[in-house]
Amino acid sequence: MTTPQSLPELDYAFLAEYARAEGNSLTAVGASFTQLNVLGLPTNFHLHIAGRIRAAEDGEVFPLRLRIGAEDASERIHLETSLDPAQGIHPYRGRVGIIFAVGIPMTLEDEGRHQVDILIGDELVRSLYFSVNESSGHPG
Repeated sequence: MTTPQSLPELDYAFLAEYARAEGNSLTAVGASFTQLNVLGLPTNFHLHIAGRIRAAEDGEVFPLRLRIGAEDASERIHLETSLDPAQGIHPYRGRVGIIFAVGIPMTLEDEGRHQVDILIGDELVRSLYFSVNESSGHPG
């Protein structure tokens, strides 16, 4: 029987210009941005999404899903993977932390707000947003 404490929970998540998960550690550059200034559109960009999920140490494998795209887009990029609590490092109080980092190359076509939805199973657990702005100054 699944109890609320045995369900995986998103501890934190962020967007980054670069992120890597290795062992029980995250490395990130340009983390937690909400604005992306570009010199021209369309442009290619490598978006990274990273975070940590807490799950029961003896929990079952569960799906992590991401949906990425313009906020008003009818179609978005969909990614899915499975995470296994048995692969967690350093259990504590019957729980493990599972870190993740995903890099997605994408073409940004227009200015405006973009959305990244994070789902554990079929439950939306977080939406992250960033705005794309075309500028004549420095990117960043």
